[in-house]
Amino acid sequence: MDRLTPLEIQRSTFPRRMGGLDPDAVREFLGQIAEQLEDEARSRGELRAQVARLTQEVDEYRQRADALNEAMVAAQRAAEAIVGRAEAEAQRMVSEAEALADRVVDDAARRAENIELVIGQLRGRRRAARSDLKRLVDLLQGAVRDDEAAEQRESDAPSVSFLRRRQSDAKGER
Repeated sequence: MDRLTPLEIQRSTFPRRMGGLDPDAVREFLGQIAEQLEDEARSRGELRAQVARLTQEVDEYRQRADALNEAMVAAQRAAEAIVGRAEAEAQRMVSEAEALADRVVDDAARRAENIELVIGQLRGRRRAARSDLKRLVDLLQGAVRDDEAAEQRESDAPSVSFLRRRQSDAKGER
């Protein structure tokens, strides 16, 4: 059976019989049914359009969601790769820093040993210089004592001696 349209319902006719129904009442009733069917058909069309629009939106959202998921997966992979590279770089930097620190510590230890050696040599030179200075002081003190003794001896003896001739000797020799 084909579906009836609201217009077909409104234009439909029925055979007349005796003592049958009131044709105006039937027409009025059929008109109401046709209006309701028309409203229903319009609502159904609107609903179908809305369903189609919503279906399209859902498809678009699914595509966006798929794209977002792919982007998130790619971002996660990129982040993991970046973190991996950063960790490797950090490990390399730490290794280089440790190696440099070891070299610096070794160099500092060698320099400290050299400084200790130089300090020891300087202490030895200081002791030798002090010993030389003491000997020089002793020598100078001895020279001062000798000079004082010589001065003392000189002050006891006359400094100028006069030699006089004897007069008797002087006449005979002439």
